[in-house]
Amino acid sequence: MHVDIVSAFDDLHALKDNWNEVYAADPEGNYFLSWHWIAKWLERRASWFVLAVKRQEEDERYVAFLPIQLHIEFEEGQGLVNILRLGGTPYAGYNGLLTRPEDAEAALSAFADCLQTFNWKHLDLDDVYMSEERLRALLEAFPASEFSRRKVARRAHITSIGENIDHDVYVYVPLSDDFETFLDERLGPQTRRNARKALRDLVAPQNELCITHASAETMERDLALFYEMWNLQWGERQPRYGKFILDSSRHMLPACIEHGTVFMPILWHQDKPVGTFIIFLDPHRKSMMCFLGSRDLTFRRSISPGFMLHCYNLRWAIENGYRIYDMGTGNYSYKDLLGSEHHLVEKLQISTLSGRNIGDRLDPRSLGIAMHQGVHFFRNGNPTAAELCCRQILAVDEKHAQATSLLAKIEAAQRPRLTGDPEIHFNAAAERHRAGDLAAAEAGYRDVISVMPDHFDALQHLALLLLQKGDLHGAAVCVDKAIEAKPTSASAYCNRGNIQARLSNFDQALASYDRAIALDARHAIALNNRGNVLRRLGRHDGALESYDRAIAIEPGYAQAAKNREAALQEVSTVPA
Repeated sequence: MHVDIVSAFDDLHALKDNWNEVYAADPEGNYFLSWHWIAKWLERRASWFVLAVKRQEEDERYVAFLPIQLHIEFEEGQGLVNILRLGGTPYAGYNGLLTRPEDAEAALSAFADCLQTFNWKHLDLDDVYMSEERLRALLEAFPASEFSRRKVARRAHITSIGENIDHDVYVYVPLSDDFETFLDERLGPQTRRNARKALRDLVAPQNELCITHASAETMERDLALFYEMWNLQWGERQPRYGKFILDSSRHMLPACIEHGTVFMPILWHQDKPVGTFIIFLDPHRKSMMCFLGSRDLTFRRSISPGFMLHCYNLRWAIENGYRIYDMGTGNYSYKDLLGSEHHLVEKLQISTLSGRNIGDRLDPRSLGIAMHQGVHFFRNGNPTAAELCCRQILAVDEKHAQATSLLAKIEAAQRPRLTGDPEIHFNAAAERHRAGDLAAAEAGYRDVISVMPDHFDALQHLALLLLQKGDLHGAAVCVDKAIEAKPTSASAYCNRGNIQARLSNFDQALASYDRAIALDARHAIALNNRGNVLRRLGRHDGALESYDRAIAIEPGYAQAAKNREAALQEVSTVPA
């Protein structure tokens, strides 16, 4: 088997038809692995990948897909570690993978091998939904000599009426061929009577009840009603969790409604919504998944709006050919009244026995989010953690500009302030700079600037040093501060032009060179460099004029003469 790691949206979208083929072929696929769901969900993920398996490298079609996310966590005493999670975490009802059945065994082995090429401490298999055979094959592909496996306990949940809810238990209702048969075969006598009464109450005029279905046309209004009702019922209990659910729903649900895979019944009393469900439809597997629900807690009836909606949904499901009514996580007692059955969907975790990342270093693909974490620590007064983040990043990429710059700031802040004449310290730093000791020179310049923020020479030299290191944005900031300290410096404007040219900001570069020349008409270097930018812009006449002026000021200026000759050759090779 051959595995490709897809990490760009253009490449992901090119897989759409192939993905749909595998999804249709896999009897263990679920709605949260459908193409339109996973492609939309990954739009908001910071660091995602799809492992795509072919039988042979030269094959055109893939036979299996596994979406994953790469995360960073900070652990005291150890620093940053990587966590791999399944693609739909933490919003999807179920997580897993897709494979053609005949390729499942080989694909699972290929996935496990590929996952071990990432650097991680934990592989989280949250809400993983697959057959025992597949799950066992996946887990056993991580050797016990290197990895441990454990079940992750979910948070305890005791309801207001004292029910101890097990969220490893997922509840579903098998459906009959017709609704009356379903009522007779699946429901007990009392529940059957209540169900029939609930459906009669829905159509009794005196009750002033009705149910509407959300559509593309009513989507905006209906979702706004749902968000408000859900937040009142659930969001205020856990504000952070509630915000995540609402933000994720606002991203996902409109696209799912437009795709036609959402059934959203809204129960109204007069002109007021009193209950609603978000239900995902998988017509291919004839399955409905109750995902989110909410109701108006002030609306009181002998039969609750939630039960009334479930009865309506079950009848609609049967009439529209669905075979499974999935009520999701939690063994709430009311679910068993509806003729439900259970299956287990656990949270599992695979971890390295070493207690550290594979390879004992950060995954190179996570350096961006690692740097973000380091900056967060620094800005929030935790330089020790920020320094550890920077050193971990530099252990992977010793030339990482942002980590190098932040580490220098941390080290400068930790050194005692200068004593004595700052000019002596500046001269010492400049000497180290000339000797090529950039780290010591940078530290020295920053020490001087910490005491004298408007020290022109230290700012100017630090800008040049950062330019040497390739930290163009840092250099631009320093040279601007140098100009602010000494606005009549032609050399500072010339250096600013050099930096802006390296950043490909050519208009700003030319403006800086022009300002340098205005301040010092005999600034040959500014004239030469101005000519270089004009050449890059294809303005050869202006470039030749700049080179001529530079050579007139300094007849021995060899580089200007060489640049002038190159410009002439370029002009001669350009067709009229």
